[in-house]
Amino acid sequence: MTSEREFNAATVEEAIVRAAASLGTPVDELTYEVMDSGSSGFMGIGARDARIMVTVNESTNEIMDPQPETPDPGVSDDDHEPQAPESPEADEETQKTVPDELLQETRQYMETVVGGLNLADARLDIYDAGDFVAVDVTTEEAGLFIGQKGETIDALQYLLNVAVYRDRPFAKRIILDSEGYRQRRIEALQGMAHRSARRAVREKRMIELPPMNPAERRVVHIFLKDNERVTTASDGAGDNRRVCISPA
Repeated sequence: MTSEREFNAATVEEAIVRAAASLGTPVDELTYEVMDSGSSGFMGIGARDARIMVTVNESTNEIMDPQPETPDPGVSDDDHEPQAPESPEADEETQKTVPDELLQETRQYMETVVGGLNLADARLDIYDAGDFVAVDVTTEEAGLFIGQKGETIDALQYLLNVAVYRDRPFAKRIILDSEGYRQRRIEALQGMAHRSARRAVREKRMIELPPMNPAERRVVHIFLKDNERVTTASDGAGDNRRVCISPA
């Protein structure tokens, strides 16, 4: 049985990636029709999203998550979705070297992805980083690859893990990065958390941070968990879920 689902984003390419992430289907296996190519408008006026219509085979479409990592103590389960490398010592399992065929399959999948996004100048660097498998994409169009607020690179990372571990036991999480985006984002979140915590203590009231995805919220929780002057909690639902920082 088939049905159709509509997806939209700033560009057709981003809409395709968003659809693939939502359906758990590799980008090159999607069947879709471009309904509207979208427009950036003039100086932001008249801008509209691109729209695609995706044909979904409901009898076979499944979304498979790779084996989750062990939650960090003090961090709520709903915010446990790490998408960037962490610094804690790796356990014995993550210290094992991944097989060469896993790295090769990762490279083949990413070559298909960058080809589908027309990133002709992209260079791939894939290696076992110890705690995780690192995939670094260098391209002059890093902004397109990363997407608004990291939505594209996060969706691609999710799909990459699903594709590689679909038919093999989970080994290490695959972390997709480009031009140092992950580290810059972590540092920006930590800076925001630090400033907001000081403000919460100074003004003696709860400070709400902007809505964040689970991985970003987790960065804030971990960064502030040893700060005895504040406590953190997540509030809201869906895309509006955010971290609240309160004086202890």
